[in-house]
Amino acid sequence: MPGLNIDREIEFRNKTHKPNVKGPMQEAKVHFHDHFTDDALSGDSWLSTVTNHTHAVNHSTYAGGQLLITTDTTDNESSFIATPLCWEDDLNAIAEAKILVTDVSAVYVFLGFSDATFEATPDTPIDYSGGTLAAAATNAVGILMDGDDTVNGASSIVGVGVLAGVLQTADDSATDWADGEWHTLRVELGPAGDAVFFLDGVSFGQMATAITSGTKMCVIIAAANRGSSAETIYVDRVDAWQDEEV
Repeated sequence: MPGLNIDREIEFRNKTHKPNVKGPMQEAKVHFHDHFTDDALSGDSWLSTVTNHTHAVNHSTYAGGQLLITTDTTDNESSFIATPLCWEDDLNAIAEAKILVTDVSAVYVFLGFSDATFEATPDTPIDYSGGTLAAAATNAVGILMDGDDTVNGASSIVGVGVLAGVLQTADDSATDWADGEWHTLRVELGPAGDAVFFLDGVSFGQMATAITSGTKMCVIIAAANRGSSAETIYVDRVDAWQDEEV
């Protein structure tokens, strides 16, 4: 189907066909975006905790800009990148990231919210290390894939949450992550601490009171090794939104 040619300007009109936008467009929400086009991971945007791993950004090698997470060869060692603790369910916070995993059986990856910017290594916010669901975070919610997951399967993509130290029942997306596949993970919070999980734009689960409402949280990506070889995870972009404080 041929593309649609449009003019250099798009005019938004209301029901009376009069223009209803004046001046430049401005988002009504707080919006954080990183497409990793800088020559190093921004210390102004991210807190980075590296333990026997490296975080590297190389926009000249990876088309469009990507974050490269390379694991060390130590089993279960983990690393984190996290924003400041400024995201809240009361403001309908949303986190989204597009991620590629090279070897799904050999790594763990998590995208979501947590009440801490890192956990003492090798702990991650929520994971299946040892085969069963466990949490180092007090309040956290997100989507993970864990090569150690023996409950849903080693490549299963699941929505998870921990509420004041109590694990919630995980939501299985019924989708397995394949080697070398890109997936877009998205978590939406509501003002009662509830969460909705999305995989590639499609909702696959909802968790009531996933976290303690009103908890200040960071947007966090956690990665861990699940073997004895160096593995790679690529993050194409990260976005987060929430309502402005009033």
